[in-house]
Amino acid sequence: MIIKELELHNFRNYKSLNLEFSQSINVIYGKNGYGKTNLLEAMFLCCIGKSFKAIKDEELIQYGENSYKVKIRTGDSLCNSISVYYEKNKSKYIEIDGVYIDKLRMLFGNLIGIMFSPESMRIVTDGPLYRRKLLDIALCQIKKDYYFSLMMYNKFCKEKGILLEQRRSGDDLELEVINEKIAEYGSAIAVDRYEFVKQLNEIAGKYYSFIFDKEESVTMRYYPYIHSLNAAIGEKAAAGDMSEFSVEKVKNAFLEELSDERLKKRERDFGKNLIGIQRDDIGMDLGGNSLRSFGSQGQKRSYAIAIKMAELEVLREKSGRTPVLFLDDVLSELDNTRKSKIVELTKNIQTIYTCTDREMMRPSNTGNIPVNFIDVEKLR
Repeated sequence: MIIKELELHNFRNYKSLNLEFSQSINVIYGKNGYGKTNLLEAMFLCCIGKSFKAIKDEELIQYGENSYKVKIRTGDSLCNSISVYYEKNKSKYIEIDGVYIDKLRMLFGNLIGIMFSPESMRIVTDGPLYRRKLLDIALCQIKKDYYFSLMMYNKFCKEKGILLEQRRSGDDLELEVINEKIAEYGSAIAVDRYEFVKQLNEIAGKYYSFIFDKEESVTMRYYPYIHSLNAAIGEKAAAGDMSEFSVEKVKNAFLEELSDERLKKRERDFGKNLIGIQRDDIGMDLGGNSLRSFGSQGQKRSYAIAIKMAELEVLREKSGRTPVLFLDDVLSELDNTRKSKIVELTKNIQTIYTCTDREMMRPSNTGNIPVNFIDVEKLR
């Protein structure tokens, strides 16, 4: 799976652009503010249908224009091209090989991408929202059922939230039905997340040791925000060994918690959902201590990169296709030794880097690997 060509019209700071890429390493370099990240944003838009920066489509349109268009051509047997078109105050229009798709989930998996940007550090340093976002973006690309479950779960949570806010009497039956649906879709999501984190944990450690060049034990563990779950699946879960983490057991535990009268009273008092997968988290421990609290900046950065490399490996295994790797400003905080290691890890993957200085990708770091350099200042 590779991107051969990118075509832009009125996207961000690009009026019109056609850009070709090599199947190996591509380096987009130039001063800040010239649109390096915008190019990655456009290509990743074709993977998941929206900006990885979580902004509105209107903000992607070049100033003074009314619409944008992004098109990529691929070197893949599954699809030859993906186009995303958006006009103000209208629905987004997506085509795969010239055929319109009316559901976003039909886009997922046609072009699988892994994005590392400065924001990716927040997976390690900030709150659980960023870790859930990591799981959701990855799993949506390889499991269409996951995206459907996520949409339905959010739909029923919203309906429940409206009922709780209104505090209407006589809503117990309706809340019971909604809770059944929340438990049904939430349990499927929780199991997918658990399995994915388990695989990430098994792989990320070896990448971390290679990048950081130290034999340190870093572990990652999934924590579903369902209080009764540990009791429902036994002592193994409390010890972190969730070998019996089945959809049925999670659903029953979730439903038991949702049916608790004390919880229902608290939810009515607060007027909102208080438990569920919308509050899940991933714990990351370094030698028994929280990586977030006790890790150095170098350890955190190395592990964030290791997570992304592990994500790539898991997605490749699950899909049978090698994702495209986008590395936005990953080199600036690394010494030459670690730069060389990152290049070594990505030499057999189409990788698109951005950096401010071409010298960051010097021959001593790349060896004999061919590099396609793109001067962003010459694109405008």
